[in-house]
Amino acid sequence: MKLALAMTLVLAACGGGKPKPESPIVNEGSDTPENCCCKSNPLTSDDGKPVYDMANRMECSSRQGECVPDVQCQKTQMPEQDE
Repeated sequence: MKLALAMTLVLAACGGGKPKPESPIVNEGSDTPENCCCKSNPLTSDDGKPVYDMANRMECSSRQGECVPDVQCQKTQMPEQDE
């Protein structure tokens, strides 16, 4: 009886099922574009506001920036209308 209980515990501890696939933390592959809308806060900014511009992901990272949705870059690049 003790042997059967011990074997049951060993089998339960081993899992018995197939391992779950690990999901990547960062999206990788061809569906992630090389460029992104980079939001950075340069020290030379006069008004202290962040700067948005389209840049390579690696360049954005080297500027201590972060990739944000492209919509924010489109808003900053719209020409101002004179009234």
